[in-house]
Amino acid sequence: MDQPDVSPVARLRLPLKLKLGLLITGLLVIAVVLLSGVLLYSTEQSLLAETTKRGHTIAQHLANAARNPLLTKDELTLNLLVKDAMKDSDLVYVVITDHQGKVVAHTDVSRLGRAPDAAELESLGTEPVVHVYTTAERGRILDFTIPLIFRRVTVGAVRVGISQKSVDEAIATARNHTVMISIVIVVIGLAGALGLATLMAHPILRLVEGTRRIAAGDLTVDLAVSSRDEIGILTEAFNTMTTSLREKAMITRAFARYVDRDVVDELLKDPEQLVLEGERREVTVLFCDLRGFTLLSERLGPEDVVLLLNQFYDLMIEATFRNEGTLDKFLGDAVMAVFGAPIAHPDHALRAMRTALAMREGIERLSRRRIRRGGEPLTVGIGVSTGETVAGTVGTEDRMEYTVVGDSVNVAARLESTAKPMQILISARTYEEVKEVVKARPLGVVRVRGKEEEIEVYEVLHLL
Repeated sequence: MDQPDVSPVARLRLPLKLKLGLLITGLLVIAVVLLSGVLLYSTEQSLLAETTKRGHTIAQHLANAARNPLLTKDELTLNLLVKDAMKDSDLVYVVITDHQGKVVAHTDVSRLGRAPDAAELESLGTEPVVHVYTTAERGRILDFTIPLIFRRVTVGAVRVGISQKSVDEAIATARNHTVMISIVIVVIGLAGALGLATLMAHPILRLVEGTRRIAAGDLTVDLAVSSRDEIGILTEAFNTMTTSLREKAMITRAFARYVDRDVVDELLKDPEQLVLEGERREVTVLFCDLRGFTLLSERLGPEDVVLLLNQFYDLMIEATFRNEGTLDKFLGDAVMAVFGAPIAHPDHALRAMRTALAMREGIERLSRRRIRRGGEPLTVGIGVSTGETVAGTVGTEDRMEYTVVGDSVNVAARLESTAKPMQILISARTYEEVKEVVKARPLGVVRVRGKEEEIEVYEVLHLL
């Protein structure tokens, strides 16, 4: 099946801090643009309002000053008023008309005596009129028309035109300043955003690096929690996960070679079952020794010796793991197995009995195969003892093993050394635990090497 094409954009991987920086900068730009737009609009409206107020005031003052000269037809005074008003650089024109609309005073003296055109003349009423129009030369112009009323009779009008050029220039200047300030703010914001993004991305990058180290097998990772926010909570969860993985790895290292994989899986489900510092626990200990191995190895070549040991160990491991025992250690041509630790089994003694009988049966089968091939038969001696021991892991973080220590361990070892070829000897305590399910022959009280007191011993024949 053809793989779907991946676009270059999809293959492009942007660093997290760059994404955060761009996001923060984008939001900052939007905020600056909106704020600048609002401020410019507010400034423009404020300047227009001031200009309108100023134009209205000028027109009203002219109207008050022109009323009497207009009634007396004092055109000289009216034109002086116009000339004086035009000292204001923002004024475009000043027009005074009589009740017939004839111009009696004008900025442009050539317009005197003429009626104003449509662009300049607004139908007179009783209220001031303001409107805006645009010319090619002057741009936008605010036109104020103030009717001159004498005893409720309109006797004329004053028209004042104020250019908005100064307003537009002020707005343009404000816009330019705003753009410059916005650029500076954006640049500073970009630098700050990248710094903040780097600060925010740093703990995430540490988590990524920690994850990679764990994936590479380094379970010693322990990240510092630098904040109490969600990143800090995530870091704490990461450390908890690492601790759990470290505990499980420790369990795996400690037991994978000595117990059945199902037992390891059970321990991994609940690491609290693992005894780390030692715990008193009743267990059954089994020793199995290959008899005559030293003399046998002298007659065999090195390769045959290794092959024989591997066959022996395979039988011991299979029998032990089948009954969920722990293969404590290999002792040259002997093995030590423990039942009831690290996972407690109420029937640990019975499990040890089944294992011992399976070991003996396995050796019998191996001997028959060797005899058929012209080899020498094999025999083992097995000792089993039940009692209280101290169980736990010993060693260091890098190298440790699980073992049990106690008198029953010594008793099982002595019973194994006392046992005759293919004989299974158990202590009285073990017999009490399994007497309902095994056929055993009492051998009486036996003195074993290494113990001052004699112990009662039974020989296990078979399961009932």
